[in-house]
Amino acid sequence: MGRRVRRTVLPGGTRVVTERVPNARSVSLGIWVAVGSRDEPPERAGVSHFLEHLLFKGTASRDARQIAVAVDALGGEMNAYTSKEHTVFYLRVPTAGAGVALDLLVDLVAEPALRAEDVAGERTVILEELAACEDSPEDRVDDLLWRALFPSHPLGWDVLGTEATVEAMDREAVAEFFGRWYRPGNLVVAAAGAVDHAAVVEAAARLDVPGRGEVPLRAAPERPVKRVAIQRRATEQAHLALGWRGPGYRDGDRVALDVLEQVLGGGPSSRLFQEVREQRSLAYTVYASAAEFVDVGALAVYAGVTPDRAREALAVIGDIVGDLAAHGVTDEELAVAKGYLEGSMWLSLEDNPSRMSRIGWWEVTEGRVPPPEEYLAELAALRAADVARVAARVLSGPRVLAAVGPFRASDLQ
Repeated sequence: MGRRVRRTVLPGGTRVVTERVPNARSVSLGIWVAVGSRDEPPERAGVSHFLEHLLFKGTASRDARQIAVAVDALGGEMNAYTSKEHTVFYLRVPTAGAGVALDLLVDLVAEPALRAEDVAGERTVILEELAACEDSPEDRVDDLLWRALFPSHPLGWDVLGTEATVEAMDREAVAEFFGRWYRPGNLVVAAAGAVDHAAVVEAAARLDVPGRGEVPLRAAPERPVKRVAIQRRATEQAHLALGWRGPGYRDGDRVALDVLEQVLGGGPSSRLFQEVREQRSLAYTVYASAAEFVDVGALAVYAGVTPDRAREALAVIGDIVGDLAAHGVTDEELAVAKGYLEGSMWLSLEDNPSRMSRIGWWEVTEGRVPPPEEYLAELAALRAADVARVAARVLSGPRVLAAVGPFRASDLQ
């Protein structure tokens, strides 16, 4: 990577990071906003996601159709997403359309129309999105798990909000949220591919308005986890999720947690896949996933099984987790996980959107963009004893069980 990554901080605090990729024929652009669903008051849960939708409805100079036509005419791909701690608007285009794309993306965030009639229209769309999630047992069990892991805390809330908060959302609430948080100190413009750093800096100047703005203050969860969360539903499949609180991304154990996640359920060679699916044929889908935030994280396991085998599946998963907590990983598992993590990093760097996401995430969360070699050096130095210590730290902690299916909590105990 070296000198191909460039960084500029504009006078108002807006940051620009770019990575020029030799011989690339496309550009991936992103505007990262350092605010997400954990920064919302309870009565406005879902406002950051609502705002994300509204920015595509038009700007001071373009309506929604003009935005869509402009992107299609470039052969581009444009979208956005809201997470717990940030919101991202991104656009990928062939090199020839980079200038138009950059102007368009900046326009969305610099001068959104935020019309009252669009708020009313998007409210209906988001309510449909909520209904779709409610109809999906896999989504529901995920929601139950997060609420149980972080009771009465914004990290436990659905990014979409609730039916009640979305119904109550009005233009004033959305505009106030935009005015408060979409300020230079919380904005990062990231670009990767056939990119001209100076051109990105020039375009980003439109975002660097007077008034740096405040940075979200975040409080770590204090309440203990809720151990069991069950939704009884007449499904053909039982959806099971287990979760533990873990370290955040600023914790020194983050790399060891990556290895633990991979060994537990990150791929076909993982313990969960081999035992639950291959050896016992208990599930078609079974995996582990980790989430990391500034002050806390979570490690989760998901499995979809037939209801009459749910208890058996939980027992098998419990044995796997217990063994990892007590004995850690083998040298072979450590070597395989290291190989996977290193290889997946290099493969991701073949892709301009992934490069843009990498430099954007680092800048918006940590204010710097380390070279890949920094992570790889930490990975190479990791020992089996380090992973064993983290496995005991996380998996010996309080466990949450969430489930959606045709049973009561007593059926799974």
